[in-house]
Amino acid sequence: MKLPANTGRLNMAKPKDRFSLRYLAILLAIISFLVYANTLQNGYVMDDATVITRNTIVTKGVAGIPELLVTSRLKGFALTDNEESYRPIPLIMYAIEYQVFGANATEGHLFNIVSFICCVLSLFFFLNKLLNDKIRIAFIASLLFAIHPIHTEVVANIKSRDELLCFLFAFLSLIMFIDYTRLGKLPKLLMGALMLFLSLLSKETSIAFLLIIPLVFFFYINDNRRRSIHIITAALAVTICFLAIRGLVLNGHHANNIVFLSNPLITAGLTSRVATAIMVLGMYLKLLFIPYPLVCDYSYNSIPIVDFENIFALASLALYLSLAVVSIYRLIKIRKDPWAFGILFFLGTIALFSNIPFLVYSEMAERFLFFASAGFCLLIALAFERWAAKPGVLDLSTIKNKTAYATITGVCIIFSVLTVMRNSDWKDNYTLFTSDLKKSANDCELYFYVATEISQNISSEESNAVNNAETGRQSLYYLDKAIAIYPDFDAAHAETGRIYNYLYMFDSGIIHDKEALAINPINSIASYDLAMADYFLKQYTEAIAFFKKTISLQPGFELAYINLGRCYSNIKQYDSAIIYFNKVLDIDPGFELAKQGIEIANLLKSKEDSASKH
Repeated sequence: MKLPANTGRLNMAKPKDRFSLRYLAILLAIISFLVYANTLQNGYVMDDATVITRNTIVTKGVAGIPELLVTSRLKGFALTDNEESYRPIPLIMYAIEYQVFGANATEGHLFNIVSFICCVLSLFFFLNKLLNDKIRIAFIASLLFAIHPIHTEVVANIKSRDELLCFLFAFLSLIMFIDYTRLGKLPKLLMGALMLFLSLLSKETSIAFLLIIPLVFFFYINDNRRRSIHIITAALAVTICFLAIRGLVLNGHHANNIVFLSNPLITAGLTSRVATAIMVLGMYLKLLFIPYPLVCDYSYNSIPIVDFENIFALASLALYLSLAVVSIYRLIKIRKDPWAFGILFFLGTIALFSNIPFLVYSEMAERFLFFASAGFCLLIALAFERWAAKPGVLDLSTIKNKTAYATITGVCIIFSVLTVMRNSDWKDNYTLFTSDLKKSANDCELYFYVATEISQNISSEESNAVNNAETGRQSLYYLDKAIAIYPDFDAAHAETGRIYNYLYMFDSGIIHDKEALAINPINSIASYDLAMADYFLKQYTEAIAFFKKTISLQPGFELAYINLGRCYSNIKQYDSAIIYFNKVLDIDPGFELAKQGIEIANLLKSKEDSASKH
């Protein structure tokens, strides 16, 4: 039987395409690793402590996994359920890593890099399927995603594994669903649903895929409507399942963990809130095109509150409205238009963090762009394809505009260098905070963060009094700056009081601690510092009251129990002292200071037999 004239060419093209796809994927993996390889020398930074080193459930290792499945994200750090997120998958990974490697940041950074490589590859394979094997567009979009400096916060911060896993599983679900529409195999549908479920268990961001999935399977890959309906039904089912589990775990608790310092929009009027939020959306676009300066924190007063009289808010509003109109027009008029998909993907995913339909934890954060930047990178790749290259596979012979290739190559080099340089800023907290403070001089919390990093070098040894005085002076300088920007910053007042106590300047410390409690009556640090100041001043009755207040606010605070017991010993109420020392042993049976306190109290009661047991 004679084959049609073009059959041989088609059969030869498929292996070539697979060859290209495989080797381009390897190239993307290598590039992704190289631009983030220098994070392997970094330590734990920012919120890493909350989910790893100071999370009492994660540090149990594998034994803590059952508890991680049934508690809120920060239960192991905050010791309360006052948290409204449920993200067990990344916490389970941290627990396994802690079991195997201990508190070793290098392995954590390595797993982040590997996770990011998988994100880049999943985006590459998805775009290639979505665009019907337009491999060059998929490759350039994925390359830009891999090297864009805006992603350094996610990759260089181990805590952001939740973002990486959420992205990875979400795009794997799209790939599985596409395979189901084309092959009709039920396991593909089930795997897609499972991937989406794992994405939701990693972070809630993929809830946006309830919009993305219908967009993909009704407008782009819609050859079989029945299968498209199956996909949307499966996606809706796993989302409902996730929300039900989340609701049970959080036990109907709707914590309001949005604070003014992180998101000043919480106190803004509706008009100002919307105008400022729209201006921030414009700032996101600017960072996608010009990723500088990059800052780890956008707290009060780094972004001004504005109204619609602000030119930047109006310009951002006009730009976003234009994008929305253009995308909808092209979606309706042009069959399977990739430009419309890129714009709508960007708008749909950034909307979750816009602070317009509802407030989120931060007024602005670079990690909020992680999903949305995929749509942006696709649009840049499409623009490059139209401007620079002839239709076809990735081949230098298709160049029609060498200037365009030179431009995109230059951009890739610049972005890669900026990413590597930004990774170095994430070396440790002090390096990160001091570097970013130079770029955001009105950021209240950055001053506070720098101060607390410096104050950790204050020693309790009297021989270090000279060094303590200098370290304390430096820390107080930054705290004064923070308080000058926001006088009601209770944590800054409490930290100021703590440093004054270390420097034996108790009168000054008491002033700031009382100010902190006046602003926030449940500030346990301030109440503890007041108790310690009274203790050193031998005002034991006052100290006892503040130690008890501290314990009521932070029941697991062992040192508060210890010092409360010492206060009772000093006023010769030995039985009361022993009660509080024993409470420490209930928390930690091996706590030596508690045993010593009981021994001393019994000796002072002339009960040497009881004392000898300890």
